[in-house]
Amino acid sequence: MAERFVLEVLNPRNAMKTLDIQGLPPRVETLDGIRIALILEKPDGIMYLKELQKLLEERHPTSTIEIVTGFTFKPELILDKVKTYDTFIYGVRNTAASGHDPAIVYERAGVPGVHLYTGDNLYGQTYRNAILHGLPGIRQIDLHTERWPGMDEPEAFVKLAEASIDEIETVLTTPLAEEEKDPKPEEFDDSNLTFDGMDQDEAYEKFQTYFFEHGYTDGMAVAPPTPEAVRKMLTGTSRDPAEVLSEPIPPGYGFVTIEKIAANAVMAGAKPEYLPVIITAVEMLCDPHFPGFHVIGSVCSTNLLIQVNGPIAKEIGMNSGFGYLGPGNRANSTIGRAVSLCCINMGWLDFSIDGGMMGNPSRYCNLIFTESDEYTPWEPFHVSMGFEPEDSTVMIEEILHVDGDWPFEITRMPSCTWTYGWQADLDRLAERAIGTSPSDLEAATRRTQNVHRMGGPGVDAFRLISHRNYILVLYPGQARELAEKGFTRESLARYIGDHNRFPWDELTDELKESVLDVAKNGRIPGLSVDDCKSGGTIPVFDTNRLAIMVAGPLQGQTIGMSTMGGYGGIQAPAQFDRPPKKPFYLKKITGATLTKGGK
Repeated sequence: MAERFVLEVLNPRNAMKTLDIQGLPPRVETLDGIRIALILEKPDGIMYLKELQKLLEERHPTSTIEIVTGFTFKPELILDKVKTYDTFIYGVRNTAASGHDPAIVYERAGVPGVHLYTGDNLYGQTYRNAILHGLPGIRQIDLHTERWPGMDEPEAFVKLAEASIDEIETVLTTPLAEEEKDPKPEEFDDSNLTFDGMDQDEAYEKFQTYFFEHGYTDGMAVAPPTPEAVRKMLTGTSRDPAEVLSEPIPPGYGFVTIEKIAANAVMAGAKPEYLPVIITAVEMLCDPHFPGFHVIGSVCSTNLLIQVNGPIAKEIGMNSGFGYLGPGNRANSTIGRAVSLCCINMGWLDFSIDGGMMGNPSRYCNLIFTESDEYTPWEPFHVSMGFEPEDSTVMIEEILHVDGDWPFEITRMPSCTWTYGWQADLDRLAERAIGTSPSDLEAATRRTQNVHRMGGPGVDAFRLISHRNYILVLYPGQARELAEKGFTRESLARYIGDHNRFPWDELTDELKESVLDVAKNGRIPGLSVDDCKSGGTIPVFDTNRLAIMVAGPLQGQTIGMSTMGGYGGIQAPAQFDRPPKKPFYLKKITGATLTKGGK
């Protein structure tokens, strides 16, 4: 009998970092004579909750039914208040912005309730979060609406409340089943996998099929992470293969080891000398002070930007020239893909619930590039951020993919004789450097005032002006011309800031008061007390949050990108336990063994 071929591979996954498992708290027997909290998740849910409140008050006149404003990123802020109620209705959730599900926090604290959502992916994301938090039995209701009504459609909210109230009451009062009282713990198996066949081709096909069917890939074929291939990959770093990173990786928050990062790098087709870059990017995604869940698991189909600077980029052959954001370069493509595979496997990313409403082709390899050291007229970007020239660094940011904010063209291509002329190009750059939609201040003011009207936190000028980062990537020819005209990175940022200002007289009285307070403490460049008067103007963004880089061919194209703010986003004060470190998140690469850079 012919000997069968056996293909052994490392399992690219690790277990999730889960809390101790527990059952749901007992349900209320009746909705009469009790206290019921309607916890508001998003401002747009207020109209629905008000109609639901009316119906509940009609049905249960002896009960106290109140709307409570929640905090997605810090549910503990209202936990003591929620504990004063007998049951809660949480909603309405239309996106998963983080790995926190407040309803799970309230249930673990002993308050029974129901989680309302709208969106096909949110059941799966909430269920996964429930597993992570040791509460797999959480009860959820899909409101089954194809389009959420507008604030000017009150009749639609009445119908939606009427259509859902019976199911809500049933879910709130139905006694717990045995599996809800005493759920079984989740089991994880991260041991090696073997595939056998009559020959190598058959075993290889079984391997690919298994990885496709179990969600171990991005939908494309991967290289087998055999023990030999993983050992070779690990020669690229001095880190211990058994080392476990201090934090898990989103969106499913699995444990991360250096060996499993190497296995996913093999699957992506990377070379050992790329591994220190990959490890650094993964470490950054694991940092709880970076909104990693949002960039990886949001319905917004956002992009992860991975920007590499310093000597290691040139040593490993990264592309900084023609087509720097596109395919065709092994280092760029496989580094970016390896990071995605780490999110898929150790982060338990599931494209059926985490792929975004539209999906995003950049999710295969992310947006990854390096700066053009050959043509830049200024010091390297990472040096401008405080690192030494000999350092090699990685920067990550969440690039928006909504409202036309994905990398947008600012200047035309001079190689095609499409320039507007020196001054016109400069004006166009200043006008579009922070996006093509209305100014952030104007849009954010409307949004924040809407939250305030619905009972949420008041307007905060610092957040409005400083809630996003912007990235401007100049093509080398334009950067060199700007430098010849006397511009530095800093003076160009100031020029763009001065070009984009908002009339003081158009602010609300509440916002004027907040802006004046910010002006007095000097937190925003270009904002002084003298600006805060009739006829004055104020900046619409913080110029410290504008990163200026140089990449592309000499006669290229300048692009802009807006981001969720990374370490300093609008969510940071509520989401993070400590203040943001800096506007842009850069980390030094270490542990390299096959390159001079990154050691």
